[in-house]
Amino acid sequence: MRFPSKYSRLVSAMLLIIGAIPLIIMMVVVTANSLGRAIFRTPITGTIEIAGLAGVIVVAAAVGFTARERANVAVDVLLSQLKPRAKRILDAVTLFLSFAAVCFLLYAIILDALKSFRMEEVTMMMSFPTPLFKLAWAGGVFVLACFLLAHLVTVIRKRGEK
Repeated sequence: MRFPSKYSRLVSAMLLIIGAIPLIIMMVVVTANSLGRAIFRTPITGTIEIAGLAGVIVVAAAVGFTARERANVAVDVLLSQLKPRAKRILDAVTLFLSFAAVCFLLYAIILDALKSFRMEEVTMMMSFPTPLFKLAWAGGVFVLACFLLAHLVTVIRKRGEK
């Protein structure tokens, strides 16, 4: 299983870079807007749109990275009391339900992005094309679905192991 691990590390590193760039842009724009308001009494036009759209990319990159690292929040109070076999079964059911929900979400996002393309939807202030950001969000959700599926396969394969 060396290749998937190597591949997932590469995807993880790309997600970190993809998420860092808009985060830096967001920080610069919001800081410049704050300073512009305080010093020059003039805000930067479209700060809210820029920060919001950059946030879409940051979160899209973060959800996949978080899934790969298994860094999502888990309440272990109940699970710590279960036997290993029951834990694995519960983990498999949870991963399957999560995977199904994420696949449904991905389907809805893609339909919405396609509708936005047909309507040539743009943001109000700066006229940025919103379908591109919806597709970026879909990309993050797709990566999330892939990692959830990989985790599910891993849990199912461990079923005979002790």
